[in-house]
This record gives sequence, C-alpha cells and structure tokens, in this order.
Amino acid sequence: MEPTRLWGGVPLFNLIDGHKLLVFCDEHDVAVLGIEGFKVVGDKRVPDMDCIADFSALTITARELFPVESRKLAKCFLSSISDPDMLLEFVLVKS
Repeated sequence: MEPTRLWGGVPLFNLIDGHKLLVFCDEHDVAVLGIEGFKVVGDKRVPDMDCIADFSALTITARELFPVESRKLAKCFLSSISDPDMLLEFVLVKS
C-alpha cells in the first residue's frame, strides 16, 4: 500500500488512498489506533485540530473486537471529511 506522499518519512494519505488503506487493513486484520488530518501550506504541514480521531478507548471497551470496530469508526470518520485536500496520518496496530 503506497501513501499519497511522504512527509519527512511519514506516510500521508488523501481521502481516496485513505479508504484504500482501510480496505488493506480489513484484509490484514490491522486495527486503527488513530487518524490525524493535515493540510500542506507552503512548505509546512499544518495539523487540522477538527480532523483528529482517537480510537484507543476501544482497546478497553471493544476488547477482542477492537480491530473490527476501529476500522468501522475510521471509515465513518473518513466519510465525514469534506475537504478533498486533507492529508491523513494513520496510527495502525497489528493485534
């Protein structure tokens, strides 16, 4: 799975590639711990404080269903983003 771009070695995904990454996560049972949205302004990566999702609480509440539930919520989160220029950093964990 190739990111949309690398920024200082950090893979960033646009919305289309982010959805593809979540399909990859479904196929490989990878959980999503969090997602952070960024915009590139000039030569800077600026975090969008309205585009942050933290699914870490699911490790306790969903327990063994954490990978499935985290991916489900990650898909909903991506669907809520309206800015097509948003770049996303994913924090993934393999259980």
